Amino acid sequence: MTEGPALSLIAQSFDLSENPCPSPYERSLSEIAFREDPERATVSIVTEAQVLRIKGGREALDLLADNLEGFASEAGASAHCHVDYPTYDYVAPESDPLVIAVMK
Repeated sequence: MTEGPALSLIAQSFDLSENPCPSPYERSLSEIAFREDPERATVSIVTEAQVLRIKGGREALDLLADNLEGFASEAGASAHCHVDYPTYDYVAPESDPLVIAVMK
């Protein structure tokens, strides 16, 4: 398995303050915060205002990272993917639905 963006994270955040307008979606993110929680078997994806908080166990974080890396490497301009429960069984049921768009 190759190392994805979340593999080396215990707690990390990324500033996205230069994020463009998300049209046709209602908002975009200003920050993504990751936290590893060894007590969890799934990933919780929650948005608070414009901050995306991703918290979960190592295996679930690795799956999320691998899937997003695969999407990003194959996506064309204006492509998008949905990350939600129950589409992905490693995503916790209480998670917010997430749409990731490629802006090229």
